[in-house]
Amino acid sequence: MTLTEQNNLKKHRVIIYGAGGYGGVGLVENLLTHPTVEISALVSREGAGSAYSHLYPHLKGQMDLVVEHAESFEPKGRGDLVFFSTPDGVGQTLAKKYLDYGIKVIDFSGDFRFDNNETYRAYSAWQQGEADHADASLLNESIYGMVELNRDKIKETRVVGNPGCMAVSCLLALLPLCKERLIKYDSIVCDVKTGISGAGKKPKPGFHFPAASENAYPYKIAKHQHIYEIEKNLTDAADTEVQIQFTPHVIPLVRGIISTNYCKLNKDVTEEDVEMAFEKLYKNDPFVTYHMNDGTLDLSRVKGSNRCDLGVFFDRRTHSLTVTSLIDNLQKGQSGNAVQVMNLMLGCDETAGLLNQTRYP
Repeated sequence: MTLTEQNNLKKHRVIIYGAGGYGGVGLVENLLTHPTVEISALVSREGAGSAYSHLYPHLKGQMDLVVEHAESFEPKGRGDLVFFSTPDGVGQTLAKKYLDYGIKVIDFSGDFRFDNNETYRAYSAWQQGEADHADASLLNESIYGMVELNRDKIKETRVVGNPGCMAVSCLLALLPLCKERLIKYDSIVCDVKTGISGAGKKPKPGFHFPAASENAYPYKIAKHQHIYEIEKNLTDAADTEVQIQFTPHVIPLVRGIISTNYCKLNKDVTEEDVEMAFEKLYKNDPFVTYHMNDGTLDLSRVKGSNRCDLGVFFDRRTHSLTVTSLIDNLQKGQSGNAVQVMNLMLGCDETAGLLNQTRYP
């Protein structure tokens, strides 16, 4: 398809609120090649009043829209869908205004990852103290944005909470096992390694180059906010309570997540049972691949892409399973997944805009 033909097909307009950060630029990079979606507004405090390519010079000539200031932006008539690429607390205060204008919402924070105020309050306690949702009525209709889990529901909703990056990696590894009830639910250990871009664009102690280079360390041990998100979705899949041991580590890498997930198998579960569980959930999925007892996985195979590579290792000696899950934290763990969700919400091809691998940083 020629560029002219692609431009003639464009009909959906999207707003990126919080366009100045890594999540925002990831969305821009993906949507530049989208055949049926165009960016109608870029909104941010950072760079307001300047061309977007001033913030990200590698996009000069490709995305030169002027960034509009978040405080004064008026969304009425500006788009069909908005991405809130913002921290917790922002989307929940603005979403209703956009929805009232007929603009669908995809939020990058934890604001819409839970389906009622009670579960949101429990999640918020892992952040900065237990609090009520600013618009709890919207939680009744919000859908957790893991496409592999909620594909059909996402197509019908107008509010989606985009998953956390580490949650994506761990859940894709463990969901088939919980859905088919193959494992002991009190045996799950998630050991996660993440690149420093997962902390966002603003410099933070421990996440800038002098601290992270030639270094590696665990953080938020036993209290990371993604624990609650992972446990809730595994519990829903298993239809019984699931708790995990979860420890994230920073490694000297710009982008990428490796989670190594361990669990004990139930008695009489075979290697064939395990493979069938992964095949059942992912056989028609465009972005998730699994490899049984294949030790050739590495992050270079997913960098810049919306793919998740799973390595499933059956240990006969201990009757246990190790599932290694590799994603790009800024793509399948954030902006790529959000575009995949957007495609479903707008009735586009699910893979549209997700085949280009030119990324920043």
